[in-house]
Amino acid sequence: MSAMEARRQLAERKAKAAAEVEEEKQKKEYERREKERKKKRKEKFREEERIQLLYKEMEEAKKLTWEQKVQREWFALEFAPPEVKDDRAVAISAINQSGLALQHCSVDIQEDKEMILLACANSFGEALKFVDDSFLRERDFMVQAAEAHVQSLKYADIELREDADFIRECMEKASWLALGYADKDLLRNERLVLEAVRLGGLALRYAAKELHEDHYICLTAVKQDWRAMQFVAKKLLYDLELAAAAVKHTWHAFACLPEKLRGDRHLAHDAVVDSWCALKYCSAELRADRELAREAVQQCWKALEIMDPAFLSDREFAMIATRQNPEALKLLAPELMADRELIVEAVRQDWRAWSMASVELRDDEELLKMAMDQDVHALEFASERLKAEISNINTAMRADWVAVQHGVQPLFPEWEHDGLSHPYWISITAGPGKEVRRRKRPGFKDRKNDDLPEPCKRTTKTTVVTTTVTTTTEST
Repeated sequence: MSAMEARRQLAERKAKAAAEVEEEKQKKEYERREKERKKKRKEKFREEERIQLLYKEMEEAKKLTWEQKVQREWFALEFAPPEVKDDRAVAISAINQSGLALQHCSVDIQEDKEMILLACANSFGEALKFVDDSFLRERDFMVQAAEAHVQSLKYADIELREDADFIRECMEKASWLALGYADKDLLRNERLVLEAVRLGGLALRYAAKELHEDHYICLTAVKQDWRAMQFVAKKLLYDLELAAAAVKHTWHAFACLPEKLRGDRHLAHDAVVDSWCALKYCSAELRADRELAREAVQQCWKALEIMDPAFLSDREFAMIATRQNPEALKLLAPELMADRELIVEAVRQDWRAWSMASVELRDDEELLKMAMDQDVHALEFASERLKAEISNINTAMRADWVAVQHGVQPLFPEWEHDGLSHPYWISITAGPGKEVRRRKRPGFKDRKNDDLPEPCKRTTKTTVVTTTVTTTTEST
C-alpha cells in the first residue's frame, strides 16, 4: 500500500469518526429537547387541571351558604356580611379553627369574655391583640386568660406583670412559665423564684443571675428537674449535693457532670444502677471497679465493650454475659474459648457459637451433636476428624443433603469419583429427558464420536485460501 493510499484511508477514518461523534451529539441534543418538551407539556397539563379544579371549587362555593363557607375555612369570615359576623354560632365555628378569627367578628363578640378566652386557647394567646385594652388591665380576666394559654400574659398590662401576687396566682393556676412574663425586678425576688422552681425546676432559667448562685434555690430546682443543672452558676457545678440530686433523677445527668465528679464512686454507682450505659462516662479507675462492672454486665452483655479490658478474661463476667446472648463470645478474651462449660452454655442457645470455640472443643462429639440438633450445617465448624466420620455425614445429609459439602474430601476414596464431581451425579441420575446441545468445555471429549469407528467419525476440514494482491504505482 502506497503512502498516498494510507493517508487517504486515515483521512476517511478520521472523517467517519468525526461524523459519528457529531451524530451522537445531535442525538443527545434531540433527546434533551424532547425531554424538555415532554416536561413542559406535563406542567401545562397540570396547570390546566389546577385551573379547572379552581373553577369547579368556585362554582361549588357559589352554592354554599356563608355558614358552610366559614365551616370550611375560617378566614372566609373576613368577607362575610355583618349579620354573619354577628352570628355567635358562626363565630364559634371559626374560632374553634383558629383564635385569630376573633379579629373578623363583630364588636359585640370581641367584647364577649367567653369568646375571647376561647380565642386565646386556640391562638397561643395571640387573639388578645384584637381586644380592648381594658381587658388587659383586668386582673381576674388575665388570670383566666393565662389558664387558657400562659402565653396570653405577654399582652398583660405592665402593672399586672409587676405584681408578685398576680404572677404567683398565674403560676399556681396556669404554669410555672408565668414567671417568664414577670417584670425584671420580680425575677430578683427569692421567695417568688423559689415557689416557681418548686413547681418547675426549669423556672431557674428566668431567675436573676445572682440567684443562680443561691445553693438552696438551685438544689430545689434540681430536685424538681435535673435539667436545671444547665442554669446553675459555674461554681455550683462541682457541688456534690447538687450532682447527687440530679443523678437520682436519671443517669443522663451523670453524663453531663464535670469530669472530676464523674470520678466519684457513689455517684457512679447510682448512675450505673439506673443504666449500664453510665459506665461509659465513668473515669478509667471506676471502669476497672469490679462491683460496678458486675452491675453493668448483669443489665446488658454489651457492657463488655466499655468496661476495663481486664474483665474480658474473667470467667464470671463471661458466663453472665453469655447467658444473656452468645454474641458476647466475640468480645471475650481468646483463652476463654477453651472453657467447655462456657461454650456449652453458648451452643445451647445458638449453634453458631461453636464457630468461636477453640480447636480442642471443635473436636468434641457431644458439642457437635448439640449443635447439629439445631442445624446440621454446624458440621462446617467441626474438626477434620469429626468431618471424616461417615456417621456424622449421614446424619447431616438426612436433614439437608447440601450439608455434605462440609465433609472431608474425598468421601469415598475407593470410588473413581469423590461424590462431589459433576460426572458422578450425572452417572447416578436418569440424566436429561431429551438431547440438549451444550457448549463444549476445554478437554471435554465427545462421547458420541468416541464410540464410533474411525471412518464414521465426523470430521471438519478447513481450507485456507491466501490471496496476494500486488499494487503498482507508476511515477511520472
